Amino acid sequence: MSADSNNGEAGAADILDLLNAALEHHRFERFEQAAEGFFKVLQAEPREIKALYGLGMSLHRLDENEKAVEFVKDALERGYGGAQEHCNLGIIYLQLDRLDEAVECYKRAIALDGNFVAGYFNLGNAYRDLKKPDDAIEALHAAVTLKPDFPQAWNNLGLAMHDAGRFEEALECYNNALNGKPDYAAAYLNMGNALGQMGRPDAAAVSFQKAIVLDRTLFEAHNNLGNVLKDLERFEAAAACYEKVIQAEPENFGAHKNLGIVRLVQGDFEGGWPEYSWRRRDPDDPVFRVRAYKQPLWDGEDLTGKTILAYPEQGLGDTLQFVRYLPMLRQTGAHVIFDAPLPMARLFKDLDGVDTMLQSGDTIPPFDFHISLMELPRLFHTTLETIPAGGAYLKADDGLIGDWAERLGQKQDPKQGLRVGFVWGGNPDHANDRNRSIDPELFTPLVEAPGVEAFSLLVGRDGEAEHVFGDAIRDLAPQLTDFSETAAAIANLDVVISVDTSVVHLAGALGARVWTLLPFNPDWRWMMEGDASPWYPTMRLYRQARKKTWESVLERVAEDLAELGGNTG
Repeated sequence: MSADSNNGEAGAADILDLLNAALEHHRFERFEQAAEGFFKVLQAEPREIKALYGLGMSLHRLDENEKAVEFVKDALERGYGGAQEHCNLGIIYLQLDRLDEAVECYKRAIALDGNFVAGYFNLGNAYRDLKKPDDAIEALHAAVTLKPDFPQAWNNLGLAMHDAGRFEEALECYNNALNGKPDYAAAYLNMGNALGQMGRPDAAAVSFQKAIVLDRTLFEAHNNLGNVLKDLERFEAAAACYEKVIQAEPENFGAHKNLGIVRLVQGDFEGGWPEYSWRRRDPDDPVFRVRAYKQPLWDGEDLTGKTILAYPEQGLGDTLQFVRYLPMLRQTGAHVIFDAPLPMARLFKDLDGVDTMLQSGDTIPPFDFHISLMELPRLFHTTLETIPAGGAYLKADDGLIGDWAERLGQKQDPKQGLRVGFVWGGNPDHANDRNRSIDPELFTPLVEAPGVEAFSLLVGRDGEAEHVFGDAIRDLAPQLTDFSETAAAIANLDVVISVDTSVVHLAGALGARVWTLLPFNPDWRWMMEGDASPWYPTMRLYRQARKKTWESVLERVAEDLAELGGNTG
């Protein structure tokens, strides 16, 4: 044997030793040493695809996924590995938030092995991240079909069912997960979430409590238990849940926000506003939006000679409710810019307390501070006794009022007739719409009541008023093109009867008579007791005595409407 041949054999043996040593390091989770070893192998033999793959996986375990993905991908493109290795590349893509590429890897793994359970499991999880619940359900169902004793897959299938709004099926999945793993705290947590969505707060509370018994550090369960206890009007117990979360996680903005809502609904504004203010710290909250500007958020500093930009934060009703604070803001000595929502631009054109009025999309002039409307009650230290509610703070345009008087014409019965505006539904995308909106059929006795001339103020549901009530109601929606038109229409009515939507805030801000129909668990601003609102002197509140039971509420409204008609006549 020649010297060259002997050296070649020795070199190959040395590379093999290096490779085996690197694999040993990786097996015992010594990933830095493993990466160094695989790198040395590749320096000696760049074509060694096992080292290429091993280096990528070691870098992955060291959380260097940007580098890892290139090595693993290179190894697979050179023909290394099978279903598991393609699945592992998908996991790396997933951690890089490259979801579409992850999906393709999982599909490739399944193509290589149609019985590869992990491929289906990871594919389903990726589809959930991509907000594709139906695809996720298909993949995860395949996983549990191949491996029925897979609690985590059952749990995640339940989550996908939840995403799709299939809550009963989600419960079945969580039960299957718990049958295989009785101490599965996350499954109890998810079961509680599904039960809460199904309107079963008592059962949800039991599930959350079971999750907490199994894992007292599962603070999402503590928080969600607080949410269902709040729905059950057990406010102090709910507050205790949120406080437990805050004690363990002082920066948990969700728990702070929820604690604030509990305090506000109890009328404890001093305790509620500071906690509620934590909502602005949550970048992922689907409702609360505080704008990010380079200028500072106002937090009570002296505004004398300064310019401050105020803007809406949440819904249109919130905007109508809290523009009352703009005159107080100007009284600090500030020049006030207000960025009004486009549907309210005409209504707000002469709004008190505003120096520069913008409408959404306008170029914003220079300013020193900015603030969202819903932070102003905290900054002005509002209590129940100091709510700025002296009377009407919005006014309909006189010309439009006259136009609407002509449109509506003479009353059908000038001596006894009542002109009543009705709203039975809100924005279907609102988180609580299923509780606050009412089946329009239940309004029929009110719409057809003797002496009532009925008008629909409900926009966004074309033709519904005529379909339900026929000629008994006049649908004004086609002409209600913005809030200025709606305000002028309301000015020509005797009373507005509405569920909790922006219309009640508009009527209240105008000083019009408005009767607001509230669900059993109303929004915090209405609190829990009484038929009067501290926010609107001309508003009367009608509260559900039991969940999902509107008949008794509407019976009380009918009685009061008959009395109002008699008094008017």
